[in-house]
Amino acid sequence: MSLESDLISLLGSPFVDETNRQFKFTNSERTKLYNLAYKNKVGLFLLNRLKAIGELSPLEDTYNSDMTRYIETMRTAVDISTKLKQVTNEFAVFKFLKPYPHTPSDVDVLFFSRKAEYKKTTDYLLSNGYSKIGACPSQTVVYDLRGGLDQVDKRTVDGKKGGKYYIDLYNNVSASHVIYVNKETLSKYRINIDSSIGKLQTLHPVADLTVVLAHSIIPEQLFTLGDYYTALHYINGMDTKDLDNLVQLFLENHIVNCGIMSLIVTSYIHNRFHGFVPEKVEYILNKFGVEMLPQKDIIDDKFSLPYRYNAPVLLKVIAERMGDKAGFQSIITQMVCSLDPRLAKWVVYNIILRRIRETY
Repeated sequence: MSLESDLISLLGSPFVDETNRQFKFTNSERTKLYNLAYKNKVGLFLLNRLKAIGELSPLEDTYNSDMTRYIETMRTAVDISTKLKQVTNEFAVFKFLKPYPHTPSDVDVLFFSRKAEYKKTTDYLLSNGYSKIGACPSQTVVYDLRGGLDQVDKRTVDGKKGGKYYIDLYNNVSASHVIYVNKETLSKYRINIDSSIGKLQTLHPVADLTVVLAHSIIPEQLFTLGDYYTALHYINGMDTKDLDNLVQLFLENHIVNCGIMSLIVTSYIHNRFHGFVPEKVEYILNKFGVEMLPQKDIIDDKFSLPYRYNAPVLLKVIAERMGDKAGFQSIITQMVCSLDPRLAKWVVYNIILRRIRETY
């Protein structure tokens, strides 16, 4: 069996009952499995699974470190949600919670208020326990001073060392100037949950999954096992109404190709390693007008994980997004701003980086 097959078999599927299956790995195999899982954003998910079946050695220290990071980052999310609740309800922690244990690189918060109110709320945070790291057109990066000023990593690119205390405050669901989901379509999906650390205001899985799958293409251009398991577990928990709402969000935002491409990859992986495509995934694809899964047209023989979307897919997604007013205006703004040599250099650097990197 391949390393990918071992990892996916071990992590399983919510659509498959494999409770009686036995696993046995050597120390070397466990380390290799973790390296692949880490690259695919499911490192802690794997470690929890290995611990549950008594196969954690020699990764105990890694498990303890990742659990500490998970708990501390969760506390950062709960704290920022609690602090914001004191002054506004127009926000949601998003792209953060997963239906499996994980170690996020930071906490993302989306604001539904206008830009002036967003600025006012950001200033409030900077006067109440947070320090500004930097800003760009789509977000302001702040640091929870609970982590200590001596630990601050002030790099906004390839920075945020150790995660845990960093928060991205978004005024739009965007990458640089490009808005890839209209926040107005997400506002009604705000929910409050009780996490293991405390209360948190976030997005319903229908809305959060829309953002996660769109984000895998714009801007990341990589589909990880983290995206795969987020899709599988969230979709498994949805009823027909939720599935229809999910489809509607992709339609409203002119990002149907994001839904189609990401769920074709999801169906391909599930079919390849479990022998079938889940009915609920097929239902969504059928709603998008995909009757026969054209996997060979999308996925080549060199498939590996993380899966890199090819350039035509990205161009197709951007072209569709330009059919939305906000999407069109933001893409034009990005193009105009890229005439600035400094920003143009940054854009080119990020495009090249995303075409060659193994993970993010």
